[in-house]
Amino acid sequence: MLEHNDYFKSSLEDKAYFLTEVAEATKTGVYSANFKQNKFYIDSIGRSILNMPEEYTPSINEATSLFCNNKDSRDLIYVCQRGERFERDILMCSYDDQQIWMRFTGKPRFDIDGDLMGVRGVFTSIDKYVRERQAVEQHSEVIEAQNERLLHFAHIVSHNLRSHSSNLELTLELFNEVLEDEKTNVFYSYLREISHNLSDTLQHLNQVVTINSQKATEVIQIEKVVKSILSKYKSEIDKAGIQVKTDFIRLEYIEYVPNFLENIIETLISNAINFRDPSRPLVIQIRTKVKGQKRLLIVKDNGRGIDLKSKDLGMFKSYKTEEELKEFKGLGLYLAKNQIEALGGDLVVKGAPSIGSSFTVKF
Repeated sequence: MLEHNDYFKSSLEDKAYFLTEVAEATKTGVYSANFKQNKFYIDSIGRSILNMPEEYTPSINEATSLFCNNKDSRDLIYVCQRGERFERDILMCSYDDQQIWMRFTGKPRFDIDGDLMGVRGVFTSIDKYVRERQAVEQHSEVIEAQNERLLHFAHIVSHNLRSHSSNLELTLELFNEVLEDEKTNVFYSYLREISHNLSDTLQHLNQVVTINSQKATEVIQIEKVVKSILSKYKSEIDKAGIQVKTDFIRLEYIEYVPNFLENIIETLISNAINFRDPSRPLVIQIRTKVKGQKRLLIVKDNGRGIDLKSKDLGMFKSYKTEEELKEFKGLGLYLAKNQIEALGGDLVVKGAPSIGSSFTVKF
């Protein structure tokens, strides 16, 4: 009897043991076919893969019936006649008629006169991986079809409702000219607010639909975009005494979709303004940064902050609860995140209640 150490050492040096273990682990069988003697050979592992009895010795013709598609066997013989080796994924039929995907390899053998004698090679069961790939492809096709239907639906909804929304706005404009009493004024203000919210929602919906169709990029000066947006909020910034600090030295220009960048920056700035803490002056810091291969735009404020434990998922969703809608008005952050991700980037948020929040755009 071998000592324990001798046993393990000899196992490592035993090539036959190694090959057998690999063949069993990978479900790989060995075969050979002698065309001149019409004989087919297969090893015990190959037989177990194909559920073939040990006593069964198939002829060449019987062996070709193991191919589910006769064309595969004819093609392989043709390749052998040209003197070429082959490696193909082939659907085979086991002895008990079960279909199994195999990676089939073979190398032709010739006699001294150059006549084809036969072929020998190996086959490995790849059935599990092929079935999984086919399942993924089927799921992918279903998801693609569902996405296409959703896009069509969104197009129909946004375009059809936009015309009704525009008509409603025009009607309200006319109605404004004939207001007569206080009750009518209140009624009109409600309708006006509903019309405004409907228009905003349809505008956001249209932006969601067109995100993937707008990818024409330009080289943009970030500071110029920020200044343009700040000018839109100038009266509110001045009125609330908001301090805005900017620093774009580390990254002045970015190649991006212009309206994407404008919407992203405006969303982050408007959120900082809307959710400021009334107990202290708001300070907004907007700066760019380059960290290794990463180019970053950071918008940080000392506003009300965010409880990430309860809001980190909800703030980026398109559908929100009534309470979330009050806090994260509209679809701004959802759109901004989708626009960033559509160009391969990411939007990361940090913050804490009563301290402030920081949004980092990773381009």
